Amino acid sequence: MKVPVGISVGVCTHTGLVRGGNEDDYLLAMPPEGDTAFLAAVADGMGGVAGGAEASRTALRALSATMLDVTGETASRQRMLAGFRAANARVLEAATAVHALRDMGTTLTALWLTPDGAVFGHIGDSRLYRLREDLCEPLTTDHSVKQGKSLLTRCIGGGQLECVADEDQLEVVAGDRFVLCTDGLWNVVAEAAFVEAASVREPQEAAELLVKRALDAGAPDNATVLVVDVIDPGLGTGAPGDAVEEPVAVELPRHERPDPRSLWPQSVSLRPPVWSWLLLCSALLLLIYSGLRWAGLDAFAGF
Repeated sequence: MKVPVGISVGVCTHTGLVRGGNEDDYLLAMPPEGDTAFLAAVADGMGGVAGGAEASRTALRALSATMLDVTGETASRQRMLAGFRAANARVLEAATAVHALRDMGTTLTALWLTPDGAVFGHIGDSRLYRLREDLCEPLTTDHSVKQGKSLLTRCIGGGQLECVADEDQLEVVAGDRFVLCTDGLWNVVAEAAFVEAASVREPQEAAELLVKRALDAGAPDNATVLVVDVIDPGLGTGAPGDAVEEPVAVELPRHERPDPRSLWPQSVSLRPPVWSWLLLCSALLLLIYSGLRWAGLDAFAGF
């Protein structure tokens, strides 16, 4: 993939040690041409393995299609809110179309970097942190309550027709590090260990170490983290009138998982199953055959 000059990224995701599939998903992208900007986002799906995986992927695709394809002078904050509304609409549409996915939903936390600064959008309990010098601060507020387990009060989809997302604009300086992660990471890694791992110099190394800390803590949930370093807040645009530097190609590890449609519940026939009767009849026939053969050998031996 390509990133703007002045940006360095790291990514790591893991199913964890308890879950059977990974319902998290993430996005790193920049506009195809024209704009110098960078989009990073994480989503933590819910609704079972099939529904959760489909919800997170659908939300990220709708967000990116809206934010990256917008033309003109649309303000960053307007783009972000439009992206979240599109994500909610697409997830609700998919949930309505497939009965098995009717309860699916997802968290969504996104960061949009431009030469003018940054904007973030957030709904659910994934988080965005900023590390600046010796300070690590959360920039998002969880939309959840704790009652034995975390229950979301706001999300993308989940039957909620209105998408009420938080969003804000940020000033960006050289040396800022942004960390986006799902609750499978921040919920199990102690604060001191989180800050220590997130402060590792190389972003890819930091991402992998953060997930390792979640695994060391038992990793009862999927854990996903994106680490975005801002080396040049101008993203390679330089002074007015200067040519914009070409994006840089980077290699990042990919987490492959099956198409979520392969995880949907299979249709069930209303006709009673016949395989059990066939198996019983086969066993009876085999028993009768064995008995006759045994009797025939005994009779033959008597002559």
